[in-house]
Amino acid sequence: MPWGSGKHLQSGKYIIEHELGEGGFGITYRARGNNERCFVIKTLNDSMQRRSDFDKFQQDFLNEAIKLAKCSHPHIVRIDEVINEDSLWCIVMEYIDGENLAHWVETRGALPESEALRYIQQVGEALTVVHNNCLLHRDIKPQNIMIRSSTSEAVLIDFGIAREFTQNLMQTHTQILTDGFAPIEQYDKRAKRGAYTDVYALAATLYSLLTGEVPTMAPLRAIGTLLEEPKKINSRISDRVNRAILRGMEIKPEDRPQSMQEWLTLLESSNKVCTSPPHIVGTWYGEFGSGKATLSITYQSNDSFNGILIHEHWWNGTAKVVINGHFNSESRTVTIQEIETISGYWRLGENQGTLSSDAKQLSGTGKDTKGSYIWSLKKVD
Repeated sequence: MPWGSGKHLQSGKYIIEHELGEGGFGITYRARGNNERCFVIKTLNDSMQRRSDFDKFQQDFLNEAIKLAKCSHPHIVRIDEVINEDSLWCIVMEYIDGENLAHWVETRGALPESEALRYIQQVGEALTVVHNNCLLHRDIKPQNIMIRSSTSEAVLIDFGIAREFTQNLMQTHTQILTDGFAPIEQYDKRAKRGAYTDVYALAATLYSLLTGEVPTMAPLRAIGTLLEEPKKINSRISDRVNRAILRGMEIKPEDRPQSMQEWLTLLESSNKVCTSPPHIVGTWYGEFGSGKATLSITYQSNDSFNGILIHEHWWNGTAKVVINGHFNSESRTVTIQEIETISGYWRLGENQGTLSSDAKQLSGTGKDTKGSYIWSLKKVD
């Protein structure tokens, strides 16, 4: 039986607010923690709990959660912990305030190419991390890509049918899929799979973002139904992107790019001069508003990064905050978004600044609910 509003989990550590949705095997809830933060909690639904092989699915659910927790990336939904409640394993994840790309396209129409490519690039980089951990997402589609309202950045969600894979090894997988976005091999219970399986789905997602239409499903294409080229639906799509989409959506797996990075390269303009962003991973220290702060940038992927901000205030004490950010190589501007408070007292804000020409100093202004402040940090390692 689904949990109702007000249900206490873990002796009150989490309180269920309402159900967010239910899929083929999972059910998700919005919950509030005892620190007033919002979370998403996912577990197996009633129909799965009634199955004779429920114990096996429950173990698989737990194993995949543990593996996904290792896939740390600013564009992958963050897993906070795995808990057991009412003899059910549950995944506690960050709550993303925003909307999914399917809703964006439905309400606003097809996206401009530059905007769609930015989101696809971010998700593609996230999937590279997933694939490097020998996992396939297997359900990439606009509905499973959220856009944070605070930063307008894409976050890949719903790893419910993610599975381990060995490139080109014949394996047995459950046939849970989404027509239009799933490649032909996902319709076969036992088939070879690889990174190219997610390549097809991400290419199909880009097709949908740029045309506002769901592509022809793979089984129909396999028996001769033609896929209409995206550029024929939306003439503003560039030839380069049109070709990359069609290449990523080849019916035969061996005809597609064999890795996500290989396909992402096809999206890059041949005459575009790429400016590599400076390496900003490391520890930064200095003044931050009315206190001292240490910024530890632990991960950087091209122009995106994330880390931890530790702020020390003579009155409020020490606060620890999760951040992510974006860097513009041309203008050398930096945006640092404070995502959530891990410990201590803190008002979440957003910070705009610049990186010095020697890449040794970050400085700028910030704004939270109480007003504006200035900050300046120097790199110490």
